[in-house]
Amino acid sequence: MKRFLIFLIIIAVAGTSCKKYLDTAYKNPNLPTYAPPEQVLQSCISAMHRGIAFDSRAIGFYTQNFANIVTPNYAPERHGYSAGSDLYGDVWRMHYWNMGFNIIDMIDSARVTGKFDYVAAAFTLNAWSWLTVADIHGELPVKQAFEKGRLSFDYDNQNVAYELALSYCDSALTNWAKAAPFASTSTLSQGDFYFFKGDQSRWVKFVNGIKARIYHRYSKKSSYLNKEVDSVIKYTALAMSSTEDDAMLQFNMAFADVTARNFFGPSRNNFGGFRIGAFPVSLMTGSVATPGTVFGNTVNDPRLRYICRPSNNATFNGIRAGQYADNPSTPTASDTRVPSLWGTIGQTTAPALGVDTGARTFFRNDSKFPIMTYSEMQFLRAEAFLLKGNTVSARAAYVNGIDGHIEMLNTHFYGYLNTLGTNSPALMTRVSISAAEKAALLNDVNFVPPAAALTLKQIMCQKYLALWGWGFVENWVDMRRYNYDEINIYPGYRRLDIISLFPDNGGKLAERIRPRYNSEYLWNIEALKSVGGFNPDYHTKKVWFTLP
Repeated sequence: MKRFLIFLIIIAVAGTSCKKYLDTAYKNPNLPTYAPPEQVLQSCISAMHRGIAFDSRAIGFYTQNFANIVTPNYAPERHGYSAGSDLYGDVWRMHYWNMGFNIIDMIDSARVTGKFDYVAAAFTLNAWSWLTVADIHGELPVKQAFEKGRLSFDYDNQNVAYELALSYCDSALTNWAKAAPFASTSTLSQGDFYFFKGDQSRWVKFVNGIKARIYHRYSKKSSYLNKEVDSVIKYTALAMSSTEDDAMLQFNMAFADVTARNFFGPSRNNFGGFRIGAFPVSLMTGSVATPGTVFGNTVNDPRLRYICRPSNNATFNGIRAGQYADNPSTPTASDTRVPSLWGTIGQTTAPALGVDTGARTFFRNDSKFPIMTYSEMQFLRAEAFLLKGNTVSARAAYVNGIDGHIEMLNTHFYGYLNTLGTNSPALMTRVSISAAEKAALLNDVNFVPPAAALTLKQIMCQKYLALWGWGFVENWVDMRRYNYDEINIYPGYRRLDIISLFPDNGGKLAERIRPRYNSEYLWNIEALKSVGGFNPDYHTKKVWFTLP
């Protein structure tokens, strides 16, 4: 018996020694390893674009930025969802997985090495991510979200996420102040090469813009006019001061994998069956397919031909929500089919080899992707001043918002071609909206009335235009705050009440996106049941910021 025990001990020791040798020689790829914050920050920044871009395939249809011409009864266009699918759950994935513990680890490792700028950047992205995921989903796991060892996660109210995001903004500002004295030796530009390129002052403005967005989520609450409205005004003033401060993500075109390019570009071929909606076109042309107009019937908005390509009959058109087909085509010059977002007529796939010479603004392979802009901050400011009763300041911010949108387009994006109907690279000319055209727009009383005549409708519709093609979440927040009001706020928006909404909706429009299927509906069932997540119409349940 003693010999047998000694044999077992020898085997155990030998086994332990072998295990140590194997662990050293063949490291487990699933074990946590250290990653420098420079690398982690890059991946977190890139996740911002992925999350928003993927989910724009739903949100962009709720807001009628886009229309689908190839899929009859397209669920998002009907304010529906994709049952048993992770579709339209990418911001959820971005927040809890792509960023998640990566941000927490970046904060911890950067603190140890004294890289306060990376700590600050991590808190900034965490604040933005909590705000964005809450805007889209309403109730969600917050307090227990990153507790290790848990197998289920309770849901919290939407405003709990906003409060946490505000606290992260304050932590970010504290650490940006700590980082400022060391800016000359900072390595921030290495991890931030495709966003602010290491410019700490622009990061600080971005944080203040996040705070402005959060405080504006209180606009329906009784405290707003006595409290939060002044915070909106304060933090929009501390946010972007010109379009040079715009928060723009850029792409590495030298990278061999096309998935590193713009999600909206033809190389990715994600938007072939989509077209610009009739609603945004109507705001620039002054006429709509349904009754109602905002800026007059004879307006001349220079952004129209900068953003849109004309149909073959030289008119500018969009697709009405719920049409599920292109406009009529005839062999004559009366062809009113709407060009794709890449400039082709009658084509529902990308041009060969992903050629993007016919694409404009946000739809080229290398187009920058805005996350927040000076123009947006000015429209936030205009709405806040108008709600407070200060029409003079509201008008000044409103003018700045329109001006800022034009300068954003001129600075960062390609506009119209001098020659119609061709994608020849030789004819691709980047043309700016001229100072004279901008002045004519800003001096047109249809667009910019006297202060006393400025309306909420004008502010919100101009903000909608300034966010078209990128600010899907903020536009959707606005539409839900104003209950999709197609009479007083968004004339020309087609509520779809007159056609078939998604069958689960019970006649209601979308108010939230359901949580990601494979995490919540399979693994967090009881917590999701507690907020009604299994109800067929859960996606139409009002979110916190829409309620008094």
